[in-house]
Amino acid sequence: MGVSTTRLTDNIYLIDAPYHGRTGVLATYLVSSRRVALIDPGPAPQAEGVLEALRSLGVERLDYVCLTHIHLDHAGGTWLILEEYPDARVHVHPRGLPHMADPSKNLAAWARAHGERAALVGEVREVPQEALLASADGESLELGGVSLEVLWTPGHSTHSHSYYERTSGLLFTGDAAGHTPVGGLLIPTSPIPYNPVDAASSLARLQALEPRTLCISHFGAHEGASELLGELKARVELWARLADRAVEEGLEPRRLLELVAGEDPPIRALLESHPEAETPLLQSLEGFTSYAHWVRRQAS
Repeated sequence: MGVSTTRLTDNIYLIDAPYHGRTGVLATYLVSSRRVALIDPGPAPQAEGVLEALRSLGVERLDYVCLTHIHLDHAGGTWLILEEYPDARVHVHPRGLPHMADPSKNLAAWARAHGERAALVGEVREVPQEALLASADGESLELGGVSLEVLWTPGHSTHSHSYYERTSGLLFTGDAAGHTPVGGLLIPTSPIPYNPVDAASSLARLQALEPRTLCISHFGAHEGASELLGELKARVELWARLADRAVEEGLEPRRLLELVAGEDPPIRALLESHPEAETPLLQSLEGFTSYAHWVRRQAS
């Protein structure tokens, strides 16, 4: 399947570039006014399709490559975008900025987390230091008639931030506001090390904006953003409480999932209709149990 673009507003597009032949993997967003910003170009194999979409949309100049965080499935292909648009600035959380200039630690962490599948993200190259622009919490990127408000939103990672376009009510959260791996249900994107306390605080902050449309990376644009953020915040808090109990009682991961399904009716319904959801749910719960273990170590 080829790359596709969906127009969300007069000047905002969702780009769905294939990743090893699969679409619907990572949504890249283009915000185009007098200045142009690209949010999360993805890894190199996907960024090639993003470049194809930019050409088809007639984008001759790119001012910003905006990274919601530096995980390689979001940021690994940044160097490829800069080869075609060398004047673009890469807007990134200051905690992530050094790892764009020198990706060696990021690559090593990715390899530890993903094993043999780590190589699927393709080539990762450093980004020139002079192209990097550190974000500031509460700042705005002015694009000329359109602005992207920046909010630091830790939880999924310490280097996560989100972008809010107030006029349209579109909120771009990367992985800070979950993902929909199976059945369209929004669940936490919670790899180790995940911090559910920070995540819930970030979700409350995002909900307070009263956005209309939630634009997540995995995957797509979803109406009813405020309600979705509230539901996800409640889910994060519930899972954190149950994970703490599971660690206290020494429960196995599948027993924790049973507890979650017992107290989270949409999760129970998801497992009944989509048994394959067990795998991504267990993966999400790993971040919660890891955090519960970490809290105990800090207290000892």
